[in-house]
Amino acid sequence: DAETPQARSGKAMGAGAAKEILPRGRVPAGKTRICVAGFTISHHTHRARKLADHIVAANPTTYESWYHFDKGEVYRDLLKTVKSELPAEQQEKFAAHKSSPFCWLELADGTRDAKGGRDRLCEWALAMFPEDKTVTALASTPPSLTEAWVDETPGTASKDRE
Repeated sequence: DAETPQARSGKAMGAGAAKEILPRGRVPAGKTRICVAGFTISHHTHRARKLADHIVAANPTTYESWYHFDKGEVYRDLLKTVKSELPAEQQEKFAAHKSSPFCWLELADGTRDAKGGRDRLCEWALAMFPEDKTVTALASTPPSLTEAWVDETPGTASKDRE
């Protein structure tokens, strides 16, 4: 009997109560959703979230965010699910991606645009927001080990629907 990532969330690595994987739902017209999923302890995941948070805060009418951070097996199960939702060519491109984080964009028309890891999200952000000094600082420098603990607060897409 296969368990869902949600059911495993409560069992992974001795975790307590299951952490709900919040539904992503439809992206509102005119917005792009920046999605980041990864391990709860990962300096690369923390930096990707920090970058997404800044982009959304600076551009709230055009961007929203969705996040899920969890322990090993639960994250890997969620990653399989997310990759299965990608177009075939992206499924092939990211088939071997197993590290944390995994970042992708969701558009109002249902299109998914996978970026991959933090490095590729940073490349996208630098191309999209070349004049934003905070984007430049976050996207062009490596994360420090002090950024290992990831803020697990839901993204704006989840908050807006609570």
